[in-house]
Amino acid sequence: MPVTNWDELPVKVPFPGVEVGLVSGKHCMISYIHAKGGNSTRRHHHEAEQIFCLISGSARVQCGDDPVAVLKPGDVWYVPPHTEHQADYLEDTVAFEAAGPIRLDNFAGYLHPDTHFVEQSDLAADMEREQAG
Repeated sequence: MPVTNWDELPVKVPFPGVEVGLVSGKHCMISYIHAKGGNSTRRHHHEAEQIFCLISGSARVQCGDDPVAVLKPGDVWYVPPHTEHQADYLEDTVAFEAAGPIRLDNFAGYLHPDTHFVEQSDLAADMEREQAG
């Protein structure tokens, strides 16, 4: 599969309202994300590091102990490996996400859970507290 098209790839729905098309090489993968506004990834962590580039829409994000931020088109967000993170999609959003090593739990039939969910954060409230000082 040296050349393919996103429209020809299977779509995964890892969270309600979030559709992900993905393609993988031997050591890294890239995902094309379509998320409906009002949906969230839930707070989680995994072995892979990620680089997330927002193409359209907006997302409120938080990673580790970093402050809550709002991504807009063109913004790039880095998530280190094994670091809790969450994205809340504020409107319909399109993004690309690169990850390595490959997140095998994104593929149908892989039975070992590599993504670990933790208590959901209210990023909007966290952001208000941070801005209030």
